[in-house]
Amino acid sequence: MILDPDTACALIFKIRRLHGKEAAGPDVLASNDVDEGQPAGASMDDALVEGRDRGNLAEIKGLIEGLESEQKQELSALFLLGRDSDLFAGFDDAKEAAKDWPENLTNYIQNDPAAAEHLASGLESCGIRCDDREGAR
Repeated sequence: MILDPDTACALIFKIRRLHGKEAAGPDVLASNDVDEGQPAGASMDDALVEGRDRGNLAEIKGLIEGLESEQKQELSALFLLGRDSDLFAGFDDAKEAAKDWPENLTNYIQNDPAAAEHLASGLESCGIRCDDREGAR
């Protein structure tokens, strides 16, 4: 695999942070202070969280778009392998299938709330655990 596992793990951690607010549900923020100019029901905390989400999206986009073509194919293969491991004989089989994957991998991965778990499962099937790479954050 030419995709650096630390890069894949860093991406997983960033995606988990991005979707963490969604996974926790709308009651995460306890503040009821509404700022002028914010939509009804939105608080200043909501705006700050949304700003962090935009920054995190930019980091994810930068990581993915900074990859070479074969690295993107391997990232796609990890995603496929983690999502549907029963369909593939292993990483090489998933990598072959990943040749036909969407051109806009960044949007696809960012918009899938389970993307981090799919990628982590794909890595684990290759014997790599991100839990062992906490410094990759």
